[in-house]
Amino acid sequence: MSLKSLLTNEDTCASAVLYAVEKILGEGTLLWEPQSIWMELKHQGIDLPVSNREQLMAARNLLTTGRFWYDATVFEKTCTAFNNEEINTDGLEEASVAYIAWTVWETHEIAKHYGVLESAVFDREPVSYTGVQLYRENFVTAPDELKWAQASLNRHYPKEINTLQRTVVEGWAAAPRDSRLRDAAFPETPEGVQLARLAIVQHHMNTRREGYIRDCAKVTSSDL
Repeated sequence: MSLKSLLTNEDTCASAVLYAVEKILGEGTLLWEPQSIWMELKHQGIDLPVSNREQLMAARNLLTTGRFWYDATVFEKTCTAFNNEEINTDGLEEASVAYIAWTVWETHEIAKHYGVLESAVFDREPVSYTGVQLYRENFVTAPDELKWAQASLNRHYPKEINTLQRTVVEGWAAAPRDSRLRDAAFPETPEGVQLARLAIVQHHMNTRREGYIRDCAKVTSSDL
């Protein structure tokens, strides 16, 4: 697959969009004005769909401003964009727990790639946002990628929830994380319901990670 095909595919992950654009336009592209990027890509015969433009801008802002780590609004919109959804610019839109988990994983990979992982620490607003979203979706235990928001989530529950939390943590530790999770059956008990919620997030992570590996490999192997 050519880089053009990758960039015009609305299912391409944010990292691959970012790396492909840099491969075509060269280092320093992230410092360009957005309109300059779109114009230069057009000269190359590439017209990015809206969702990929939003992914690229979200990744660009991640690296040039760092607001993803401390601004809840930017955090939310990045989580939307990084899951191949178009951003609603007219108002707030809640990012699901699964979307947040995937975005946290992928943004850390991008930060690692560019050597800025030490700055990838969440401040109060994203932590509070994630804790609220976990609570709204009835999680008592945060998924693996969102453990940093567990304390924020705990503030929404009475201390009596601790027993269920411990049981869920133990049950999840014994659950598979790979494709076997698709066939896992959880009982219709408070613990089982919680494990099923964690499994849904993990399945989303597995699916997105497969696409990430595939897309980034295409960037590496593709010609300009």
